[in-house]
Amino acid sequence: MTKRAHHLIIGLVILFAGLMLWLTPPPLSTPAPPVPRLADPDSREIRARSPLDLLEWGRDPTPLFLVSVPEDTLPNGLALSMVPFFVDWERSLLDGPFAQVRLRNVSVGGNPTAGENLLGTVQIPLRGVTDVQWCLTPDRNAKGKDTAMGHAQLRFVFAEDAQPVVLGRDGRPQRLLRPLDDLVLSWEAWRAPRTRYDPIAGMDPETYALTARAYSGRTRWLGDALRGNPWRCYPLRLPATGDAAATVLMTGLLMGDALARRTVAAMIERGDLELPGTEALTDFTSADKDALIAAFSTSALPDDPLTHLMGEAELSYQLLERSCITYSLGVIQLALLRLHAAHDLGPAPRLDIVPRDLPPWMADLATAETGELLGYLPGALLFLARNGQVIPGNAYRILDAAGLLHEQDGRPLVYEYFFDERTPYGDLRDNLM
Repeated sequence: MTKRAHHLIIGLVILFAGLMLWLTPPPLSTPAPPVPRLADPDSREIRARSPLDLLEWGRDPTPLFLVSVPEDTLPNGLALSMVPFFVDWERSLLDGPFAQVRLRNVSVGGNPTAGENLLGTVQIPLRGVTDVQWCLTPDRNAKGKDTAMGHAQLRFVFAEDAQPVVLGRDGRPQRLLRPLDDLVLSWEAWRAPRTRYDPIAGMDPETYALTARAYSGRTRWLGDALRGNPWRCYPLRLPATGDAAATVLMTGLLMGDALARRTVAAMIERGDLELPGTEALTDFTSADKDALIAAFSTSALPDDPLTHLMGEAELSYQLLERSCITYSLGVIQLALLRLHAAHDLGPAPRLDIVPRDLPPWMADLATAETGELLGYLPGALLFLARNGQVIPGNAYRILDAAGLLHEQDGRPLVYEYFFDERTPYGDLRDNLM
């Protein structure tokens, strides 16, 4: 074929494509209807789970239940889907070669496009943790560029022969759900269903409660991918003590569990979460009531210095002091202190977590009018200039400054995942058929 003929064929293809585009009718402007169940979104009612439901959950040794994300709430109005994880200390074995932890309220499946979240009970072998990563999920704009904002979380990767398993209602491994490759711990602003997170409102500690959530990695990954957010994961360079990765995991679980129990206790004390009286517990045996104490009470916590430390912690979310960044980094800091003390490694690295000299007007930003916001702007810009680590996209530098990140070509090693490029769980062209 001559060069002239080749160009002629290309021209004809382009002309044909343009003709087809011109002849194709424009798309209908009528919005596509949802399924009949959602035909009238305004009529969808919030469903508050009863206090008795909570007690039934408390006495169940291995609860597994499907939550409607936009509808189900606790009696105090907070989203049931965001309920914090709890550790079943009574059924956990913390020492020895077969040490394992039983974790409740782990998001292990469901369908986020349909608003379904499957919360289950997971048994975690501590010897299986092979890697700990601090992961940022930056917000990605319409042009495909990552912004400086985002969410931070801890990711724990497990060996193939020692993976966490989801337990069925009979306490045995659930055969319909494969073992977990990884586990994600995430500290979040606990709010009502269908309530969008507002970072400005998050400046005020009265706006949101704080919740510690646990996910199977693939469940969290799917949610972030649907939001259009990639994963940027930094593997941690921990002391070579043999128990460092497990210590970080245990520190996170202990901190999250202590926070969850204190949060529930405070809600009961304030009357936000009123539990039924003993007359309603006619079918609860004495063993059941003991199980409830173990499930909800702070008395079930291990006698550990971290337990006492978390006993003084604030229970509210605050964007700069008590958020996903400060708690994910705080877990690492406390784990390092424990490791260095236990193995006589000398002083532990110190992370510059909470900004110095937090301005007293920071909480006022949440309720400021437009005119007042302009008045705060110069001070806010100066604060950000002096405390750049409060910006999520910069927070990894705190770990780098403490020598806790691996290096590659003179830069911190980072694993970047996105659904149309490289996912943590293989190529989508192989996983989708």
